[in-house]
Amino acid sequence: MKKGSFINLLGACVLPPLVGVGICWGMIQLLKNHEMFRVDAVAPPIAAVGQVLQGKLNEKSAEIRAALPVDGPFDPVRPLPVPVNAEKAALKRAAEAAKAKPVLPIKPSSVDSGVAAARKPDKPATVIAIQAPVWRPILDPIEDHWTRLMPRTAALPQAYQAVLNDDAAHLAKIIRMGISPNEMTLGGDTPLCAAVRMGRAECVYVLALSGVNLNQPAHENQPPIAIASLRRNAPVLQALLDFGVDPNTRFNTPIKKQVIDRCNIKDLRNAMESDRGITPLICCSARGDVEGAVTLMRAGGRPGLGTTRYHRYPINYAATQGYLFLMRVLLGRDPESEPDTLVTVDLSSQRAWVTKQGRMINHTMVSTGREGYGTPAGRYVITDKHTSHISTLYHVNMPWFMRLNCGAIGLHSGYVTGQPASHGCIRLPYEKAKQFFSQVRVGDEVEIVY
Repeated sequence: MKKGSFINLLGACVLPPLVGVGICWGMIQLLKNHEMFRVDAVAPPIAAVGQVLQGKLNEKSAEIRAALPVDGPFDPVRPLPVPVNAEKAALKRAAEAAKAKPVLPIKPSSVDSGVAAARKPDKPATVIAIQAPVWRPILDPIEDHWTRLMPRTAALPQAYQAVLNDDAAHLAKIIRMGISPNEMTLGGDTPLCAAVRMGRAECVYVLALSGVNLNQPAHENQPPIAIASLRRNAPVLQALLDFGVDPNTRFNTPIKKQVIDRCNIKDLRNAMESDRGITPLICCSARGDVEGAVTLMRAGGRPGLGTTRYHRYPINYAATQGYLFLMRVLLGRDPESEPDTLVTVDLSSQRAWVTKQGRMINHTMVSTGREGYGTPAGRYVITDKHTSHISTLYHVNMPWFMRLNCGAIGLHSGYVTGQPASHGCIRLPYEKAKQFFSQVRVGDEVEIVY
């Protein structure tokens, strides 16, 4: 074969396949490097997604802080860094939870719209499929995100959940993010009333700062300050009063049975059932809540404001229960002070005397209640004084009258024999009654002993 013919044959048989292979290799490299065919363009790694989320979170947090500045005993909202391997940690927690307890299905409406498919705990995925067109950022860290999606709390508003958890910092944070603090539960309860009912004073402050209506009733149909007065928690009362709630707010009538059933003070229960216009100070007085009563009075609560039907006042309820210290406070005595004047009546010797700072300053012979009208022994407070008084029961004159515990008996001028002779009062000689009247004040105590 000639040399030229061999070269022609080699060019015809070998060269075309080589050219074809070269062209195919070039096309493969071109397609491999093209942006639309890159795998990470379809499903970017979680670290890249985290960077996007972090940028949007920082931008959103700045907007919220500018729109709603919240001050209080909690940490301000700060941009939260995306944790390293956050997706692995979340999957690990989900797998452990699945082993401990079956995971209930979650409605698509409650799941963040940016997640197209949830990961299976037993087969961790390394990427998250992104649903077109764009991500909607999750504004909470991944731990809070999974907590919010737990089935047992999925039906409760987020602000309400924060109150249940007594987490004032988280409550402030989600309110700044745009979560409504006014959203009610399906049962008609509000985050504020829940905070008041459970004694969450810091949560009350946060909700007040967010601008909620501090007088809006919940399912009890009672204003929040009325609910607070039925529980011994002065800080909650103070939180409401600090934001301008009227300390003399009256209970709404009629009072629901569910509220009455929670009250174990018979006198107060009767008032709830048959009286009208109960005030928070009346509730604190009937329950012996000195701290609550002092808090209300310092904010303008009026001891002279009684019920509107039977005209009973806070001191009447305190006297019924025998709360001497509280009666003194309601009468205007300093709650930080102790009484320095004491009147003692001895039933066996029929004598009475006044001591001031432990030293006797006056004494006299008396006549107490005769048989059938015995003067009851015990400790009392002088609740009112009258230079001239006429008995409403026996229609007789009782000069220099000093009433005990808002009741029917007291000390006054009268006929004294040194023997029991009255209908229950303590009779003193006229001049001694006048002296005792000038030496004691409303709020001083009287001790009747055998």
